[in-house]
Amino acid sequence: MTSDRKENFINDKRRISYLRSVYTRIYRGRSVLIEGSYGAGKTRFLGLIKPKKLTPVRLESLDNKHEILASILQGLNYDGVASHWRTSMNLKKICSLSDFFIVIDEANDLDRRVWPYFKRIIDVGIPMVFAGLPNVKTYLASEHPDILSRLKVLTLYPIVVEDFIQEYTNFSPEAIEQIYAATRGDMRKFEEICIECLDKAKEKNYSHVDINLALTFLTELPPGH
Repeated sequence: MTSDRKENFINDKRRISYLRSVYTRIYRGRSVLIEGSYGAGKTRFLGLIKPKKLTPVRLESLDNKHEILASILQGLNYDGVASHWRTSMNLKKICSLSDFFIVIDEANDLDRRVWPYFKRIIDVGIPMVFAGLPNVKTYLASEHPDILSRLKVLTLYPIVVEDFIQEYTNFSPEAIEQIYAATRGDMRKFEEICIECLDKAKEKNYSHVDINLALTFLTELPPGH
């Protein structure tokens, strides 16, 4: 697949609408939580968020709260030291800055102690975009409803088969349906199988991927996948 094809892979109508919603929120200094099950395309969706005139700061969700605050400053080319003694100072410095937004993938892995710090950041109008499993919203609803009330929640679902049929014109509709069913809506696995099919079709000089070619890969999937 070309890079353009990968960019268009998730551009179904729902995601286009969601992307517009995210832009509206961050340009207004508000924050978003993008939730979805494994393979729903959350990470790919985050990669499409590229607002003009705002610097993205992408954080590692596995870091502790001191490292996360320091990473925000470092991402903006400021001196950020990950230390307990610098936590308050780092937070104040972050809250004094502007023209950037924060992106955190795998928010379900965040240190729970960092959420109150995020609340301070959100409250000064610095946009934050979180992506994670549905248990992020469940946790916030239980432990930090005040933070959840500040987030617009967008739920990503696997792209429907009809959208794939329109996009993957070099696959037969039957092949797409079988791949989608076999991968159980896991978008990562779906794309992996499609790429393998395309490579095999090219190797055999086939003009398209038919159901028989697709099945040669699907029979190799582990049971219950």
